[in-house]
Amino acid sequence: MNNYHRHSHYSNIMSPDSAVTNEQYAKRAVELGDKILSSCEHGFQGNYFEVFTLAQKYNLKFIYSCEAYWVKDRFEQDKTNNHIHISAKTDKGRKALNLALSEANTTGYYYKPRLDLELLLSLPKDDVFLTSACIGFWHYEDSEDIVVKLHNHFKDNFMLEVQTHSSHQQRALNKKILSLSKQYGIKIIAGQDSHYITPDQAIDRTEVLLSKGVRYEDEDGWFMDYADNETVIKRFKDQDVLSDEEIYEAMKNTEVFESFDDLSNIDIFSK
Repeated sequence: MNNYHRHSHYSNIMSPDSAVTNEQYAKRAVELGDKILSSCEHGFQGNYFEVFTLAQKYNLKFIYSCEAYWVKDRFEQDKTNNHIHISAKTDKGRKALNLALSEANTTGYYYKPRLDLELLLSLPKDDVFLTSACIGFWHYEDSEDIVVKLHNHFKDNFMLEVQTHSSHQQRALNKKILSLSKQYGIKIIAGQDSHYITPDQAIDRTEVLLSKGVRYEDEDGWFMDYADNETVIKRFKDQDVLSDEEIYEAMKNTEVFESFDDLSNIDIFSK
């Protein structure tokens, strides 16, 4: 599987959350035989020039992406700040994502740069790819209705993200996601949501948080490393929610990123 949902120390610009570098992600991808390197960070596209350069160095596909914050209406003083993962499939999608995130930082800024449903649905449906990211996507009581709107617009370019965390909340969410997947025909995809590479690096992240006086609640049982396929499968099995077939499907669907346009020949500094 490919690890598209990950965070480096550049995410600390928005939310203190990681102590690892993009090059550590690149080396781990090569070690595991993964095919992509994502620029995903909290709230913005990350240091995409660095990721672009590292992808070339390590013969990986460069994925232009972010984990954005979103609300229903960016003009309201709404601090809900749900999460959503967005990647560009084409250069057109990259430019559209840039424009939307620019609006999030101007007309949508309230504590965080926030997209809203208007901006999300303005993205060209064939040129971007979205997932429901982490448990932070699901803050609104009518999240199911929003999922349906996103799926109706983006079709198979919107997937429901399942994660392996050993927590009651994640088990309950994965059950809900499977129910929605079957009801509405929405594909599932396995996201790692990595904040470090190996489990022993958790202490480095903790030190970053302590240095900023930050403590995130309800992270007991969370797996935030960059695990190999066997470990991901074991964690899903231990979670005891997805069937073997569903685990395979969710992991297999991460190969969708390999079909994105090659952005290695674009002017990465263009709008």
